[in-house]
Amino acid sequence: MLKIHHLVLSRSDRIVWLAEELGVKYELVRHVRNPETFRSPDSLWKVAPMGKAPAIQDGDISLGESGAIIEYMLDTYGQGRLRPELGTPAYRAYQQWMHAAESTLMVPIILEVLCTLTQTDSPALKGFSDGEYQTVFKYLNETLEKSPYVAGSDFTGADIMVTYSLHLANGKAIPIMAGHPPLDKCPAIVSYLERIEARPAFKRAVELCK
Repeated sequence: MLKIHHLVLSRSDRIVWLAEELGVKYELVRHVRNPETFRSPDSLWKVAPMGKAPAIQDGDISLGESGAIIEYMLDTYGQGRLRPELGTPAYRAYQQWMHAAESTLMVPIILEVLCTLTQTDSPALKGFSDGEYQTVFKYLNETLEKSPYVAGSDFTGADIMVTYSLHLANGKAIPIMAGHPPLDKCPAIVSYLERIEARPAFKRAVELCK
């Protein structure tokens, strides 16, 4: 049976959510961060070489990294669901946002998280982060003005990737980030998150990941 190692307050929220969307039978193994260091506990290091979540075990397969796990689960359990047809414009958009969620979109968010957690006040760093926020969120908002989901008319694994990044930014993934950044200037993103959060599988995953 598929085993999902979930670290509270981490990207592994994505994998639990995907499993719920696919209706996959799985075992959820819950790990809790060290309250002093915010690092992973020893229990996660025993199954993940870098002590990172998400991590899965599926028979003799062990895998880490959100995007890689999502692609593996769609290959293995998806049966054509949550991924556009290969070679279509929707598939290219899917690929773009699968990668952008942990690269271009995540860069200013991670900078903001680190500055908030460490109470760092650097005008140069803030200036760069603010500029990146404006660029990336503007592009994402424009994308969602044209279609309900990042890869077009259908919900896909790329939306699972992007949503966690947005929830990290607005404080729904880590409460200390509440209000960073305000999304009121991005109405298409706000509407998008409302659609996403109304999904039954998303609601189930939120409860399981607490």
